[in-house]
Amino acid sequence: MAVCECEVQQQQQVTVIQSWSFPRSFSTSLMYSFAQRDDVEVLDEPLYAHFLRVSGLHTPYRDQLLSKMEPDGNKVVKDIISSPGSKKYRFCKESLKAIENDSNALNDFLIRQCLQNISKHKVLGLSEDLMKNGKHFILIRNPLDILSSFENGAPPSFSDLGLVKLVCIYNELYELGKPPPVIDAAELQQDPEIKVIVLYKSM
Repeated sequence: MAVCECEVQQQQQVTVIQSWSFPRSFSTSLMYSFAQRDDVEVLDEPLYAHFLRVSGLHTPYRDQLLSKMEPDGNKVVKDIISSPGSKKYRFCKESLKAIENDSNALNDFLIRQCLQNISKHKVLGLSEDLMKNGKHFILIRNPLDILSSFENGAPPSFSDLGLVKLVCIYNELYELGKPPPVIDAAELQQDPEIKVIVLYKSM
């Protein structure tokens, strides 16, 4: 009988690296740099559908996204983010997108979530497993460098830029004894190789 020479990749427990950022902070470029490694699998915003569902925010493609992506964040954490895989690391990019056309709803939602975080230690209505497990870091960018990329109209608020949620995420991780490294996108652009090495060591 002929023996199949196809290499079977065994499933193993992976180390999750969770990236939290606000829009236009070069998070996608950083994700692609991690994807170049043979031992890293990347996931691009696996929790976005959950964010849309629990926040009630409206985007042009809301219904389409909710039909194609798993909207239950706890299932995403258990079955996708934390599931075994064939590579050693799993890089998950979560960008706290601004929803310019529904900023009042976004502001109200973020305020409610931050108040809940103080007492319940939950991000976006998820279980603590997401924050307790894996490694986390926050990618920031000077808001003044971001403003020009927004559409014409009223300038975005701190909530629109996702800063409120990033503070909530940092506080929750800090309370869990896991204060995350904070990376400045400008410094990352200037010397990406060194900053990525520093990021690896700090986690």
